[in-house]
Amino acid sequence: MKKLMFVLACVLAISACKKESKNEVREEDKQIIKIGAALPMSGGNAALGASLKAGILAAIEDKSKEGLKYRYEAVFENNQMLVGQTATAALKLINIDDVNMLLTFTTGNGRVAAKIADDLKMLHVCATLEDENAKPMGMTTFFQGPTVQSYQKLMLKALEKQNVKKLALLAGNVGVACSGSEQLAELLKSKGIDAEVQCFNPSDRDFRFAIRNYILKGFDNFYIQFFPPQTDILIRQLKENNVAENHIFGSGIDTGTDVSVFEGINHIGGNSGTPKFINRLMEEYKIDNVYMAAASYDLISLAIDAFENAQDVHNVYDLVGYFKAHATRPCMSGECRLLDNGFIANEAEWRTYKNGKPVAFRD
Repeated sequence: MKKLMFVLACVLAISACKKESKNEVREEDKQIIKIGAALPMSGGNAALGASLKAGILAAIEDKSKEGLKYRYEAVFENNQMLVGQTATAALKLINIDDVNMLLTFTTGNGRVAAKIADDLKMLHVCATLEDENAKPMGMTTFFQGPTVQSYQKLMLKALEKQNVKKLALLAGNVGVACSGSEQLAELLKSKGIDAEVQCFNPSDRDFRFAIRNYILKGFDNFYIQFFPPQTDILIRQLKENNVAENHIFGSGIDTGTDVSVFEGINHIGGNSGTPKFINRLMEEYKIDNVYMAAASYDLISLAIDAFENAQDVHNVYDLVGYFKAHATRPCMSGECRLLDNGFIANEAEWRTYKNGKPVAFRD
């Protein structure tokens, strides 16, 4: 009798194991959700693309450890950070690679992709610096990054702390760089700081005349808001004119490939995430800077949660509804809060580079 009971127990146990294994979906059998990203993968802004790519891959890697219903893959397309190429890249990702969502970088590229995403009823996210009062990008688009206002607030605080009285602002005519610098100059002037702005074309490479002119006018502090390679060129030309590192400030300037250029220069940027996150990305993905990587990590993490909780992953309004309900949360970029225009705002960060790595001032 005991032997019979033992055999029966074994049969029941084996049957239960088989039933459980049938209910479990093997990883290779899961439905694939493709995340398409149009990013600068070559040229002067390739380091930016590498940083955002690392954030995307890290988010997929971390989320995949949670036992998900779907399997997530990222598909990358090079847009060289050009608006015209962003439309081509987005359509290629959608029509050929059959992606389920899009990610872009910068406001100009984001607005191009947002129109496409709206027309095709597809989720689209964009990592960017933006004015908190900006118009919505689209019905199916959410964009995340620090606000222009948080940049200005933090910069004013830093300049007052260092007793800066005169500041020349050198900006590029790209995105919100020029308009943001003009807004910052007005704020500084209202606080008694003598501030002047000069905006340059993205093709400009020689800024020495402007630098010398400002020096002759008594300006000994400079603020840069540009993208590579102009950022690197500007810093080198300032140093050639004997402007010391502690007299150079910037907004998101740590975007180039040669991070030694930024050593010791204090600047504002989007929140870089925790030191552990920064070190992980730099070591695991072999990148030299982590500009906006925390934002791409946050956006893809939230998107994966949206797909996992959607009744129908092909219904963009299920995904949009999840974003609206859960975008305000603690995130890798600090604290994320969803504004009425679809902008997921996180605070800016004041940081420098020490020994080739970004170090944030947490005071």
